[in-house]
Amino acid sequence: MIHTVQPGDTLFGIARRYGVSVDHLRQWNALNSDSLAIGQQLRVAAVGSSTTKTASKPPGFYQPPVSTVVSAPVADMQAIASARNVFQVQVIPQAGFNQYRVSYPLPTGGTDRATFRDHINSPHCVYSDGIMYVGKSSPRNIPVEAYIQVGLSMPLARALKLVSENEGNFDAINSYDRAIFSYGFIQFAGGASGGLGAMLMILKTKQPQVFHQMFGKFGIDVQHALPRPVITCLSPEEKRVLVGDEACLYLKSNKQLTAAFIAAGFHPSVILAQIESAVQGYVSPALNMRTDLVLSGQVFPGVQLSSLIRSEIGIAAMIDLTVNQWIVRTAHFFKQALEQVAAIEGISTPPQLAMVDERRILQTIIAQTSDDRIRNRMQKILNSGLSFAKIS
Repeated sequence: MIHTVQPGDTLFGIARRYGVSVDHLRQWNALNSDSLAIGQQLRVAAVGSSTTKTASKPPGFYQPPVSTVVSAPVADMQAIASARNVFQVQVIPQAGFNQYRVSYPLPTGGTDRATFRDHINSPHCVYSDGIMYVGKSSPRNIPVEAYIQVGLSMPLARALKLVSENEGNFDAINSYDRAIFSYGFIQFAGGASGGLGAMLMILKTKQPQVFHQMFGKFGIDVQHALPRPVITCLSPEEKRVLVGDEACLYLKSNKQLTAAFIAAGFHPSVILAQIESAVQGYVSPALNMRTDLVLSGQVFPGVQLSSLIRSEIGIAAMIDLTVNQWIVRTAHFFKQALEQVAAIEGISTPPQLAMVDERRILQTIIAQTSDDRIRNRMQKILNSGLSFAKIS
């Protein structure tokens, strides 16, 4: 089937219309970018493939949440153990560590492979059998429309996409440090105090069929609990359900289940759940962050920083620092920079400060910090090409 590009068409919109993925459209048409020209003709199926509605097609970001409830999860421990065998794990002993080569089925068809090792050489290593895997499912391959789909405006979507690209991959895993089992592009931590359970609960609630496909049938689950959802995992070896930290320790040790998480990082619905969890866990706190400002000797208590920092690039900086430093330190960095710029310019009120070029605020943060990581991240954001225009 051939689609002729019309005014207003985007690659994402065309993929949604025909029920195919953006990646496949790029592949079928040898596209090096997402730019389209009016009148351009695009193939919407691989050569020789079926183009009927019954054709097997990879899921795209356009799929709406599924409200139906899947059938009860398989309770037979042997069936769960057998299901896990879809993940093939080869252990290769090395001097001082084990190397693992795993193969896993991709959600869109075919198989892929991953290689990782244990005994990570890091001062933060707590579990010698844990691994570090950088992953391949990159945020750079995800269209900004995916960020809009979780409810963000275009400026916020562009800001979070930039932050995402400066973080990890959607299939990344760390299981060697005190977080026990961290997953995804922002490394949602496992255990009772981490955010991995909340991310999995988003997927289970909105896409129960996908959750069952990627996690449930392998004995991985998440349950409502306070203060946050808790991860559970079936252990066929012990014939019991593991909960919380114990479940995450099991995930760490079982390299088949490590591979299950790697495979899930390629599913569009899992990617969307990660983005939505990042919005709840980092974007919202960043936008609601407050601090006391001292301007010309007068104290202005509880000023919401997003009332002063309103450009795409400034918001990206707030989100980025929140992800990496959390809101207390982020508010401190911005408070220092805002007060310094205000003192130089003779600014005495927050509304006046809100009109300052935000480039100066980020440059001041860079100048004030002695932390190379913060300096480098802020400089990367400054060089990103996002807009400094104030968002009304």
